[in-house]
Amino acid sequence: MKIMNDQVLKKWETLVIACKNYYIDSIPTGMSDSEYDTLERKALAEDGFSVRDYVFQTFMQGKRAKNAYIEKIKKTKVEGMSMLEAILGVTSGKKLYWDLKYDGSSIAIYLNPRNGTLKRIISCGNLNLSSEGIDQTAKLSGHLPKQFPKGIVAIQAEALVDVNRIDNPDRARQKANGLVNSVYLADEVKSLLTLRAYRYYVDDSPEGIAISRMDYREVLGSFETVRSRVDGHIMFAPADSWTTEELQKMPGFTETDCTVTSTGTFILDGWVGYTEKGECIGALKFAGAGSGTEMLTTKVKSIQWNNQVVKGKDSWSANVIIDPIVIKGCTIKKPSAGSVGKMIKEKITPGAEVSIILANSTIPMVGKTVSPGNGDYQWPTCSCGYNMSEKDVYGSLLKCGNPGCSERLGRMRKYLSGLKNIGELNLGPFLVIDRFKWENTDVDINKLLGFVMKGDPDSYRDYLMGYMGTDLQKRNMELVWKSSYQVLYEILIGS
Repeated sequence: MKIMNDQVLKKWETLVIACKNYYIDSIPTGMSDSEYDTLERKALAEDGFSVRDYVFQTFMQGKRAKNAYIEKIKKTKVEGMSMLEAILGVTSGKKLYWDLKYDGSSIAIYLNPRNGTLKRIISCGNLNLSSEGIDQTAKLSGHLPKQFPKGIVAIQAEALVDVNRIDNPDRARQKANGLVNSVYLADEVKSLLTLRAYRYYVDDSPEGIAISRMDYREVLGSFETVRSRVDGHIMFAPADSWTTEELQKMPGFTETDCTVTSTGTFILDGWVGYTEKGECIGALKFAGAGSGTEMLTTKVKSIQWNNQVVKGKDSWSANVIIDPIVIKGCTIKKPSAGSVGKMIKEKITPGAEVSIILANSTIPMVGKTVSPGNGDYQWPTCSCGYNMSEKDVYGSLLKCGNPGCSERLGRMRKYLSGLKNIGELNLGPFLVIDRFKWENTDVDINKLLGFVMKGDPDSYRDYLMGYMGTDLQKRNMELVWKSSYQVLYEILIGS
């Protein structure tokens, strides 16, 4: 939001008062809806003044407000059986939908049911109907679509961090809570948080009644997904849901506490059931936070590292060689190890006992570690001679930590050789900064190349680093910028 001077605030004083009346004090605005809408659009067009942002930040940020509608969910610990067996027991012939019981930071999104626009966002956690939460509207409103279906008064959502977007995946829950509650991490809020909506509440208007009669999955599916304009990551999306029958066809999927979804990989501590009409019937919670005692397990024999640089990437992936196991009629011998960060944390090494799941119901992957291995990760050696280790893990990936890596230089030279002219340079496949989309930035390639022409590597580095929002993105850039400068210098100036 632009910082407003006194002259602009004076110009739109009537609009500010009307906005505060409605959103903060819950009293009439003093003008018709059409008059208010016209003024709001006019202020934005003429002065870049977002009145709602100004009002929320000035009068509500960090203050307490009462939660309404939001109810506690009854939780049952699953013991002595698998999660799928518990789900089947609850279903008992009924048609139910099941969502992940996300383990992040809970929020309540309050809407104007007449037009589907945002009123407030309040943290709610485990709070009940009458409890107070902290107003987070100013911080999180930019994550939401501009409008929801009419008739909805409140939406319950979870603020989450994709485990693949941070260095330590096991701290995803703590990171989400820290971002929601901190007043100093605005950039990380934008670059890391994903809001997933899983429950809605309606009024008694014709639109609200119509929604109450609709299928739960259909209603969630009507919520617009919002992507970051910087790196394309999901900022807001409806929760994924599965029927009991669908879960039965996905062996192992319900038994892990870290699940791949359509919009990211998130930690969870159970599953939540809903009727066809969206009534929550309760949650089934892992007794030991997903101990995995009833899962299909096997032993890890060795680790196979796969060089992805030859495919235009800048990393190595891992498969684990296991004692073969049969899932859905297929013999699995070499599943993906998943996140390298998770491998280290759980010691997925020779001798480890692990469960095997089918990510997205098709990709064999290590699920949960029942017991750790011997700690030998059998780290690979890059062709440049660099011996990789734990310090070369970047989020969920392993990378050669040599800034002058010959393979990285070769990858970059190969990319440049395929261009008709240097003006076609695309920083995405050239630099390979994971989960970052340069096309959504205002980066000026000519300006960047100008630093190379001037022989100014420091300005080159600083210019690129200025677009990096997270610590992980900055680490990635620090690793590749020197090589990229070198090959561009060769092209533009000569070796």
